[in-house]
Amino acid sequence: MLKKLKYFIKRKKFEHRRKKFAPYTKGIIYNTENGIIAMSHEDMMIGKSLGRKGSWNSKEIDSLRKIVQPDDIIYFVGTHVGTLLIPIATHCKKVIGYEANPETFWFLKKNVVFNDLENVELFNLAVGDSKKKMCFIQNRMNTGGSKVKPIINDFRYKFDNPEEIEVDMIALDSHTKEFDLPAASGIVMDIEGAEYFALQGMKNTLESARFLYMEYVPHHLKNVSNIKNTELIDLVVPYFTIAVSQATGKEFGLTENRTDFISFLDYLDQNDKSDDFLFKKN
Repeated sequence: MLKKLKYFIKRKKFEHRRKKFAPYTKGIIYNTENGIIAMSHEDMMIGKSLGRKGSWNSKEIDSLRKIVQPDDIIYFVGTHVGTLLIPIATHCKKVIGYEANPETFWFLKKNVVFNDLENVELFNLAVGDSKKKMCFIQNRMNTGGSKVKPIINDFRYKFDNPEEIEVDMIALDSHTKEFDLPAASGIVMDIEGAEYFALQGMKNTLESARFLYMEYVPHHLKNVSNIKNTELIDLVVPYFTIAVSQATGKEFGLTENRTDFISFLDYLDQNDKSDDFLFKKN
């Protein structure tokens, strides 16, 4: 009940914010630590942080800059408007980005131009287990929360009356082969619970990658993919030997005994806590 009240209040704030802008407003441009970022004026999550703090996810940027090398080819699966992609693109050889949401993708392309980046290749595609059409929900208050339509449609995903659209999905391995894209040195993935499906379609890409940086949100895993923690990790273990929690800094071995890591994920699940994980090889 308290959670629903919280989201009701958020929606009222969202409606109030929308009224502040003229009806033909497309977005806002922010000059931030992440770079010059344009995005929807309706966004009250990332947009609010960019406007008031001048940054978004600075800790995540710092973590990635420590592991990304100048000659790396970095794949971003779920770019949003580029708040992470843009600062990382200045530290590596090439970035290849995938974003399913056409509205977000429009801003992303502009942001690459605003920041004078010439080493970025972008695709307006969802990444999953195969080539097909998928139903996708476009959230407005938190545009970064837009996602493949969940199997279980939790109230948290629909309180701002998101629009449902159809998007094109591809399997990463097949797509990289078709377009003769270079092998990945690292993968950064944040696709709001659809990671399970994407991992199934990128086995060759994972084989070549030195690291995988992936968001973990328990309710996304349960509602969007409808799977358990063990099912997700089964797709990661063949390619990486160590998992590092970005929230705690704790390292977990994945080869001989992954019980501790699964227990940690279960703890996050039970307490409805999120984390980012760096998966790497010895």
